Amino acid sequence: MKKYTLKSSEIPGFLTEGLDEEQLKAVIESSGRSLIVAGPGSGKTRVITYKIAHLVSNSINPQNILLVTFTRAASREMIDRARRVSGSNLKGMLSGTFHHVCNYFLRKYAKAAGLAENFTILDREDAKDLIKHCRTELLEERKGINSSTLPSAGVLQSIYSYSVNVLSSLRESTARKNRKFLGSYDEIEEIWKRYVQEKTVQNCVDYDDLLLKALKLFNDNPSILNKEAERFRWVLVDEFQDTNVLQFRLVEMLSSVHGNLIVVGDDAQSIYSFRGARFENVYDFLSAKDARIYKIQTNYRSTPQIVELINSIVPQDSIEKQLRAVRMNGPIPVVAETWDNLEEASFVAQRIQEHIDDGVDPENIAVLYRSHYHSLELQMEMDKRKMNFTLYSGPRFTETAHVKDILALLKVIENPLDQVSWGRILRLFPGVGNATSLRIIQGISAAANDGHRAEEVVNSHVSKRIKLDKLVSILGATNEEEPPTEIVRRFYADFYGDYLDEKFPDARERRMDVERLIEIAGRYISISDLLEDLAVSEKIDIERESAEKQPSVVLSTVHQAKGLEWEVVFILAANPGDFPNSMAILEGSLSEEERIFYVAVTRAKDYLYILRQKGGRSRPMIGNRYVFRSGHDFVEKLPKNCFERWDVSWDS
Repeated sequence: MKKYTLKSSEIPGFLTEGLDEEQLKAVIESSGRSLIVAGPGSGKTRVITYKIAHLVSNSINPQNILLVTFTRAASREMIDRARRVSGSNLKGMLSGTFHHVCNYFLRKYAKAAGLAENFTILDREDAKDLIKHCRTELLEERKGINSSTLPSAGVLQSIYSYSVNVLSSLRESTARKNRKFLGSYDEIEEIWKRYVQEKTVQNCVDYDDLLLKALKLFNDNPSILNKEAERFRWVLVDEFQDTNVLQFRLVEMLSSVHGNLIVVGDDAQSIYSFRGARFENVYDFLSAKDARIYKIQTNYRSTPQIVELINSIVPQDSIEKQLRAVRMNGPIPVVAETWDNLEEASFVAQRIQEHIDDGVDPENIAVLYRSHYHSLELQMEMDKRKMNFTLYSGPRFTETAHVKDILALLKVIENPLDQVSWGRILRLFPGVGNATSLRIIQGISAAANDGHRAEEVVNSHVSKRIKLDKLVSILGATNEEEPPTEIVRRFYADFYGDYLDEKFPDARERRMDVERLIEIAGRYISISDLLEDLAVSEKIDIERESAEKQPSVVLSTVHQAKGLEWEVVFILAANPGDFPNSMAILEGSLSEEERIFYVAVTRAKDYLYILRQKGGRSRPMIGNRYVFRSGHDFVEKLPKNCFERWDVSWDS
């Protein structure tokens, strides 16, 4: 008997009440291959949230929905909102970053992917250390190589990563990063081969492997791909403009059975080409004959005056859009001209203080810049005035030395073949240098393959000079079934707390971080779950909790500010060569500079200040000479009725 399903023509109230007309159309009608172009401040998160709720309300099982995002925080926020809107717990739904989703598939099909089930994930620093080891090894073997002409481990890592993420040859990637390295191509290729081999031997993968191996898994195993694509009736992708060619291919594969691939983004805000992102993916997506496009263009973030300015700077090579403002009128944006960067710093600091005095919370004020060095004078000026600020830069929590030390212990307990982590742990103890560490690691690897415990090997190297007895004690009291929080607490109490006091002048702050890590570990039953969450998340938002913490103004590069918003925004050094960046222009990347400027301007809600220098550069003096710069100028292209000019000068 043929089944016939009646469809309700009534749109659920939660959709009509929660969405504007364009958002509602995008949520209700998007199916098949659909691009939702979400202008800045137009409610992108709301559209994805309500799309999930709409699917669930139409009897789609959550386990048949895949949501891919670029940050773990974004995924969590969307899922939490969708739960509230839909009234469903969304149990069984797979969501998270590309790395998280690919890690899920590799764990599920480890054998088919050519991996052991307990593989560990190298973070970027660990991966760089392993590349450095392979580089050093090659230099020792080939004495004739000039080490000064061979790229550093960090540069090698960027070459290898770019090659994977854009699916280009290693030679093409080397040329893209710096053509002069082609002279060392044979060595670059040999280090790459050794790096790949070492990861296999040590049962490890790096971040890029997660994506590449997942793609290979599906390419090599059509039955597995079909099973997973059959499961996911709907595939939703956030920030699609930031995907690379590998990520695009993965989501196309996973939507290949049912054909419902809904991608949300704004090609005008694609600013990560340096790591392989392709805004062209948007056009490739639309090139399919059945592709649909929906535009949401009502801006809920900014005042009409700022929206008018935004509409005048939409990048030329982006999908046409015209934002509509719905907020009340506000002050007209300001282009403030100073003589140099020092005068700029004084103006910005003074104006920030005036806004704070007028009742604006410091955390609702941001200063954005194209390059970090543009903020240095402002940092000094704010320090001088005793103004609190937070820099959106520096190492992430999981990449600080003290947190990495503790994670290394957990990694070797989970995977005794992880040589990078063993090296890190062993060198914490007195008397252990590189040579001793290498001998012990070789012994541990051999013992592990024979079924013996690592502490037996470590214990055999204890001597008056090599003081590893505490490590032996810690390892002997530990097993992989123990909750990670207990392992970390024991290591901290028996050894690492004293180590911090002896080695670091800021031991108190580092101790607070370790105690925070113990608290986080308490949420996990197994080491593997904790390590996976820390490793595959794009950004772990862990801040030191302090009762004395003061509200702070944000100082950030534009790249790190993407997705955020503030009441008051200052943009520094909008000069030819500074912003847009001169090197980017020489490399033919003016369109990306336009998108970066667009992202910067669209962060502002109420007040927008664009700073520039009268000499056309942030530092108009070289020695005792004036130097003026001309070239592509963002400010000169702004319609004169969209802003007012302020001439900044000192009291005479």
